[in-house]
Amino acid sequence: MQQPRPPSATRSGMRSLGSTSLPMSIPGQPGSVTAQRTLASKQCPFGVSSGIRRGAGWRPHGPPNSGGRTATSGRIGVQAPAGTSSASGAKGVTAGPAAKTSVASAAPPAVAPPAGATTTTTTTTSSGGGGGGAATATAAKPVSVRDASGGIIPPASPADVAVPGTAGNGQVPGVTVRGPSSPVSFDKAMAAKINAARELARRLAEEKQAAKAALEKGPDAESKRAAELASAEAAAQAAKADALVRALRRAESNRDTLQRLRVENEALRELLLEVAVDKEAARARMEQVISGLNDQGLVERAKAAVSAGPVPPPMSAAELLSRPGPLPQHRPVDSVTAKPPDTAAAASVEAQLVAASAQVAETISPSKAPAAEPTATVTEDVELVAEMRSVLQLKAPLETSEDTIKQVVKKAEQSGAAAAPEASAAATAVVEELHLVREGPQAVPAAAPAPPVAAGAPPAAAVAPPAVEVTPPPAPAVPEGPPPVPEPTSAQLQAMAYRAISSNQLIFTWPEEGGLVGRPVRIYYNRTRGPLPPSNRLQVKAGFNKWEEIVEVNMELARELPPGGGNEWWLASLELPSDLFRLDYVIIDGVSGSVDNNGYRDYRMKLVDAPTEDEVMAARAEAYRRFDEDRRKLIEEEEKRLWRLVESKALDAAAAARVEFRRRRDSELLEAARQVVADRRKADITAGPVANKVEGVYVWCGGPPRPGQRSFLAYNKVHSNGAGGLMHASGVRVHLGYDGWWNKITQTTDLAPLTQEQLSAHTLSSSGGVQWYGAWIDVPYSAAVLNFVFSDREQRNWDNNGMRDFHTLVSGAHSGDELVEMLHAAMKRDSADSDKEVEDRAALRAVRKVEAKGLTMRKRREVVHEFLYTVPLLPRAGQAVEVYYRPDATMLRGRPEIWLRATWNRMGAAACNAAGGALRPVMARLEPCLPGGLGFFRARVQVPAEAGGMDLSFSDADSTSGGFVDDNGGLDYHIPVEGSATPRRSLNIVHVAVEMAPIAKVGGMGDVVTALGRAVQEQGHDLSVIVPKYDCINYKLVDSLVQENGFSWGGTFVRVWRGFVEGLPTVFLEPENGMFWVGCIYGRNNDAQRFGFFCGAALQYLKLTGRQYDILHCHDWQSAPIAWGDLGAAKTVFTIHNLSYGADLIGRAMQSCNVATTVSPTYAREIAGHPSVASHLNKLYGVLNGIDQDIWDPSEDPCLPMHYSGENVAAGKEAARRLLRQRLNLAQSDVPVVGCVTRLVAQKGIHLIKHAAWRTLERGGQFVLLGSAPDGRVQGEFNALRDQLARAYPDRAALVFTYDEPLSHLIYAGSDMFLVPSMFEPCGLTQMIAMRYGTIPVVRKTGGLVDTVFDVDHDEDRARVQGMETNGFSFEGTDFAGMDYALNRALSCWYSDKPLWHSLRRRAMMQDWSWNSPALDYLELYYKALKS
Repeated sequence: MQQPRPPSATRSGMRSLGSTSLPMSIPGQPGSVTAQRTLASKQCPFGVSSGIRRGAGWRPHGPPNSGGRTATSGRIGVQAPAGTSSASGAKGVTAGPAAKTSVASAAPPAVAPPAGATTTTTTTTSSGGGGGGAATATAAKPVSVRDASGGIIPPASPADVAVPGTAGNGQVPGVTVRGPSSPVSFDKAMAAKINAARELARRLAEEKQAAKAALEKGPDAESKRAAELASAEAAAQAAKADALVRALRRAESNRDTLQRLRVENEALRELLLEVAVDKEAARARMEQVISGLNDQGLVERAKAAVSAGPVPPPMSAAELLSRPGPLPQHRPVDSVTAKPPDTAAAASVEAQLVAASAQVAETISPSKAPAAEPTATVTEDVELVAEMRSVLQLKAPLETSEDTIKQVVKKAEQSGAAAAPEASAAATAVVEELHLVREGPQAVPAAAPAPPVAAGAPPAAAVAPPAVEVTPPPAPAVPEGPPPVPEPTSAQLQAMAYRAISSNQLIFTWPEEGGLVGRPVRIYYNRTRGPLPPSNRLQVKAGFNKWEEIVEVNMELARELPPGGGNEWWLASLELPSDLFRLDYVIIDGVSGSVDNNGYRDYRMKLVDAPTEDEVMAARAEAYRRFDEDRRKLIEEEEKRLWRLVESKALDAAAAARVEFRRRRDSELLEAARQVVADRRKADITAGPVANKVEGVYVWCGGPPRPGQRSFLAYNKVHSNGAGGLMHASGVRVHLGYDGWWNKITQTTDLAPLTQEQLSAHTLSSSGGVQWYGAWIDVPYSAAVLNFVFSDREQRNWDNNGMRDFHTLVSGAHSGDELVEMLHAAMKRDSADSDKEVEDRAALRAVRKVEAKGLTMRKRREVVHEFLYTVPLLPRAGQAVEVYYRPDATMLRGRPEIWLRATWNRMGAAACNAAGGALRPVMARLEPCLPGGLGFFRARVQVPAEAGGMDLSFSDADSTSGGFVDDNGGLDYHIPVEGSATPRRSLNIVHVAVEMAPIAKVGGMGDVVTALGRAVQEQGHDLSVIVPKYDCINYKLVDSLVQENGFSWGGTFVRVWRGFVEGLPTVFLEPENGMFWVGCIYGRNNDAQRFGFFCGAALQYLKLTGRQYDILHCHDWQSAPIAWGDLGAAKTVFTIHNLSYGADLIGRAMQSCNVATTVSPTYAREIAGHPSVASHLNKLYGVLNGIDQDIWDPSEDPCLPMHYSGENVAAGKEAARRLLRQRLNLAQSDVPVVGCVTRLVAQKGIHLIKHAAWRTLERGGQFVLLGSAPDGRVQGEFNALRDQLARAYPDRAALVFTYDEPLSHLIYAGSDMFLVPSMFEPCGLTQMIAMRYGTIPVVRKTGGLVDTVFDVDHDEDRARVQGMETNGFSFEGTDFAGMDYALNRALSCWYSDKPLWHSLRRRAMMQDWSWNSPALDYLELYYKALKS
């Protein structure tokens, strides 16, 4: 696709329609005329007309056309009748098959402009030219990305919020991104704000355009001062309009705050009444005082909420059809996308997915096809049928209602809804009822007899009767066009010119009474009496409706008014649009750039029979509403489809989790069986004397024993072999085991004296004084060798073959492999029930993990869809796509032009240009979808077949050099493309770090390396980690560890080991110089030397591998030297975890890296002034860390007495609280528990921790602390505090100074509040873990604590802006008063407002602090680094 040309580049005689230039003449204008107007190339995607409805008294203008609409050449055409639409932005284009003509072509105006005149029309949102009242102006100055008032551009609406550039919980400093989904509304205050910004932009542009004239003519102090004053006035007006919008937004949010405060006042009143001595008197007095403050509406809503019963289950389509009276109406959707279902419904869906996954897992295979999408739900069927029935309640014309019903039925059939047959039958019945109601019984023809129903056919109610034929309505009458403007006579012109000269006026117009909207107007200008220099090229620059649309028209000398007498009249003809309520214009010298703008006041034309501004704004508001409604519907349907894909992926993930669990469990049991067999079948079990019989001692009668059978053992108690028998025993007992006594003694059997018959039967001799005893013995099925000894019945005397025991081989014993199989099968049977429960939990975890990622992506899409989306929402490679962009929600608000640049596959412009062909970057100008310059703009882009994604940026010019650019903070906006001919290339990323959880963890860096690596790996990229091979690593946590070949570096040999940590490929470097054989990670005096050596060795290793790496990610000062090492073609990303250490190394890494990050947006702002960072702020991004929700999961935590989630948080936390109190010897009482898990160092606010312990106990609560201090002095202080608290509050405080991982989990779950009063905190994980367990944080406002904790009383607006809800309590100071302010409010809420507390607790649990969104943020930064 060829990119659209700018108006100045369009050839003469061509009209630009989107991306196509059509040769066309402009009838009625003789000579060589060029009419240039950039229009949309196709109809608006939602059927929204580009026109507007006429307000009261707004008379139509223009001749009739075949489409039944009035077509004009103005920017906004007249509204089409219901059911029709016009080309968006293409005024004067008809809807029918007739030729697309303008008013000028349909009815030539009576007044024709002179030959050779040229008209240039550009649809924009602000002016781009002009100058001062005189012929000079000041030189243009560079324009920064700031608003009209000179400040950084604020959000333009409640939807414009400062949240992460990619909508995750990570935030990029300096990048403004939109917040939670909200309708695009037409706001008069916003329109005024845009107009003010547009006026300022025009004024500044006029100064810039006139700079040439100023330089040529020389300095003019008076004109310069006048120009500056005009620009300053425009800036002041823009600032006032911006302040007005902000004030309105604050007023809207304050209403919610006022309602909440009233509820709190009511609670406080009740509390005061309870403690009053005379309650009745106090109540009467209080009612008298606050009677004027009651909010009756709030009371009624509260009563309604209390009296509301449970929500009934959805009815089937048949039940709805048979229900008498009107159907229940569904509430409209309040946001762009469907909100997540309530937790009960979500739990039900999860349970269904988990159950279904068991069936899928039975048939799953490595090549399993993806699961089919689930069918439509009953709720969708109900909505379709309800929509049909609700038509009866409307007062629309009959044909409109019938068409609506048919469209609903068609929608049901296309969506495959289960109620489609019933809907079709119901539709026919409703149509008949409609005819009866509206027209009487005669309107419905008699139905033919119904045919007999065959066996198995659907019921009669599901069979649709014949359709009712409706006579089409007559075509609406076509309004007559306005009368033509009469041609002025020479005498009239001479008279008007004389009057203008006499009154010292430079301009007069024809018609003399003023411009007629929808018709042409002539402007006559006397150049010689004005400020413009002699010129042969003058232009009129006209601004429609407060300059929201700019039209530039070339002027020519007026033939009817020949020059002379000091007069030189110039003429321009201008077509006025039908929706014009104001026309301003200036005269420009096209040669010098000088501008006559009426002394900086502009010229304004009087309009006759024009609509009022309120009428135009009302029509636009309706157009905005319909556009946004259709936009939301489109996005809702796409979100439903995408969520079905998420559920399908969740089902597959659950099935895969079951298969993986079974495989892993089977492997575990098999390994256990092999270990058991190896222990049992040791080589020494047959090393001793083994025999089936020992003459005169024992014999196995009937042959050697066989496995699983009974064998008869005979024993002679008076034998003299070895140490002798048991001749004095009154009875004999045998003790039997097997396989070297592997399972100890398994049988103890009494032997009985054998009778003569038994001796004969077993061929035993009774001669020689023998005394045979015998019994039947059950031979174990798995035994290979039987071990046995004899004793008397009292077990005082033993015959154990002289301490060697007796041994007999089992004949036909199973081999080791056979025994392994037997044991394996037995273990599986024994653990089947418990394994099933664990397998179900694994499947549920998989479902929730996929759904969490789906919700993260949906939230990010919601943010972007507020200002950017495409049609279709998921473009296909090789096809065209419509890009919709909303500049008034971005930094491009009020800019004269909006352009997009599209690159592909995250390659960047340079790489796309190098690739050539279809992958070259595309520049396209966007045109407004709706009148007024507000709302969305649109452009059409052809997607190459090789594209797997679109990378979009927007600007106010067709060049990326200078001007305003919205490129998402340098990250671009990415739109995925399906069906690409080129597969997506995965990134090859290597983390170089000195910590890695869980094998080598000291602080948060180790958690980040592992969790971020896993999250990026799950996105389909190749990721590995390089760490030193410490001698203190827990190598039991490293899978498949093997040694590879090493290399020489730094005067020593470095061994290379490979393994897997938490599924991540990990390389361990072990230098033989012993640098990492010191028993610790930190704490040596040569840490900088050790880690510097490690960084050099890591770079050498990467070079020796010969592979091409895309990103090397280094962390903090320890691996900072990676950033300035020999990297080859790789790019570096450097993360600052804590700037308190190694500032010099960090500064050098900041200078050398391609992209730098830190662990929270607020911490990024806090360190922005540090010398190591300040000069490289353009590289720095703040991305909030996440937590590993597989480890910190109360629904699976093995350290808790009861698993719980948001649905049963109260019961789960109560169980944890009881166990915590029991373990720490605290009283089991109904009081709040305040917990704290931390290192006791100054950074963590230890003076505030001590104070909080006393304050909690004074307020009747319990306090629990887990931690230790590396400083002995600090540890001594806390030891003394523990003793003091134990004496003062023996059963209400517990301070534990040790490392206890299970206890930390119990504190997170069992506490009601969690204390984090840090002096500084780059990110902080404990507050996020606490909220994951439903524990409310009480924090000091610093670093990542600001980005994660939103105060209940003060941060409602801030939370709403970031798409969050309030979740805790915070304070700002470092003194005890600040700590008390937050802690007291938390304790008071627990004591006096349990409903709010329970809501707050559940709300905190439901918030997502995983790595899903931060991982996507880091991927964006990786791609940015590749393009740098």
